[in-house]
Amino acid sequence: MSSYVQDWYHWNHRPQDVRRPPWFKSWPGGARIAVSIKMMHEWQSLPSGGARHGMPHGSQTPYDYLSLGMREYGFKAGVWRLMDVLDKHKVKATAMVSGLAAELWPDSVRALKERGHEIATHQWDQAKQPPTYKDKEEEREWLIKSMEALKRVTGERPWGYFSQGPRCSPNTLDVIAAEDFVWTADYTDADIPYVIDVRGKKLVSVGFVRPSFTDNDLVPLGLANGERQLIDAFDATYEEAARHPMKFSYGCHTHISGGAPMARLLDRFVAHARKRDGVWFCTCAEMADFWLKGEGFKK
Repeated sequence: MSSYVQDWYHWNHRPQDVRRPPWFKSWPGGARIAVSIKMMHEWQSLPSGGARHGMPHGSQTPYDYLSLGMREYGFKAGVWRLMDVLDKHKVKATAMVSGLAAELWPDSVRALKERGHEIATHQWDQAKQPPTYKDKEEEREWLIKSMEALKRVTGERPWGYFSQGPRCSPNTLDVIAAEDFVWTADYTDADIPYVIDVRGKKLVSVGFVRPSFTDNDLVPLGLANGERQLIDAFDATYEEAARHPMKFSYGCHTHISGGAPMARLLDRFVAHARKRDGVWFCTCAEMADFWLKGEGFKK
């Protein structure tokens, strides 16, 4: 391998080239496209940057109550509206939940679990992200704290992992592999899942939103254009899936997509996708389980 390649690329764990395995002819049930809804349910201990213009020049306090309220909306209203939309279509999402969110708003996380959605960890706090950890041990401590908070609320530890950003650190793969995580959604580098091997421990990269978008991408376009963009992207991916199976994902935040306008966008997208033949709506855990079995790592 070229001496140019850097250790932090993780190519010692992740494949540099992702090829479609011969066994992968379709998704479960003969489906041609797998669609996952990733719901970010996150808390930031010092909310900031959520307002249009930021804090006023010369502010004598870091406490941005406008941004605080925007974050709170996801817990007070947003997550409940999004669950209702998904219930309407009988679709289960993967909720990427901050440990701090579970500690501060346990009823919302418990409801997600009770309504059949997968609960994954989104680390502990949006204000403290993996690239800011000073070492592997600090990253592990925050992850364990999040795992324990989620287990207290849901009764089960999370098996899926998603960095804030998503931007992992050079240590993230080592940390989550040591804790026996099954999948990660940190990478946006492939049209299909693939197996990551960390010293013999296998994780599945289910990908974040490539191909597809998050609500952060769509909001600036306006409701009508955002909806058209998402549906057009799905249709293009579905068309290619006639040649070989594809995956598609939409990432939505409870404090952004949880309002009535963006919730309607999600409603219309799911309704559109469900009209097509050969569409498998799945959680990240279901996708990872399917891939591990196909690759011969799980019976």
